[in-house]
Amino acid sequence: MDPSQMLSRAEDAEQFLKQLSNKTRLMVLCSLIEGERSVTELLSNVPVTQPVLSQHLALLREANLVATRRAGQTIYYRLADERIKQQMALLYQFFCA
Repeated sequence: MDPSQMLSRAEDAEQFLKQLSNKTRLMVLCSLIEGERSVTELLSNVPVTQPVLSQHLALLREANLVATRRAGQTIYYRLADERIKQQMALLYQFFCA
């Protein structure tokens, strides 16, 4: 891998790790390991207020760590892709199991 590619990938990894460096976002991502959840369902697992949770979900969405699906007025969140699922499963195994 040439240095410019390595730099680009390092920047991607840095952004990913920054999102994981917050306990609220980690709790959200861990809550999504088993499948998609609505904001209401997430609030039962993550001890924050709805506005705080919404801010963190927006950051996770912006970082492409979570994806959404709308059903009526309810928005469901899920882990965005297999890479995120694998990373979160490993963290879950180390720290939550």
